[in-house]
Amino acid sequence: MKKVLIIEDEDSYVNILSQLLEPKGYKILTSNTVKNALNILGIIQPDIIIVDWNLPDKTGLEFVREVRKNKKFDKVRIVMNTIRDSDADQIEAYNCKIDFYFTKPIQPEIFMEKIKKLLGD
Repeated sequence: MKKVLIIEDEDSYVNILSQLLEPKGYKILTSNTVKNALNILGIIQPDIIIVDWNLPDKTGLEFVREVRKNKKFDKVRIVMNTIRDSDADQIEAYNCKIDFYFTKPIQPEIFMEKIKKLLGD
């Protein structure tokens, strides 16, 4: 069973993503802060991380930079899922080595196909 870490501070959005992923057999882990997400990564290595840009304690991009410094997480896929939709934001995120960038609200079918492709399902 592949593990997905969702880092998102809006509970309703966590529920939407969970309702899409759980029926497909993904184990869902959640965090609403970067600090908590880093604690989770100290215990469990997910297959994919879905992270929002705007979080209460740090930005999702700061989280991505920190994770990408650690070779242990080289094979972990990271998806940025945010309301921020400027080209500059997307370029900055890709320069931090994310694997894909989705803007909110997602299109469920496209989102699920991209997640499957990123995980090799």
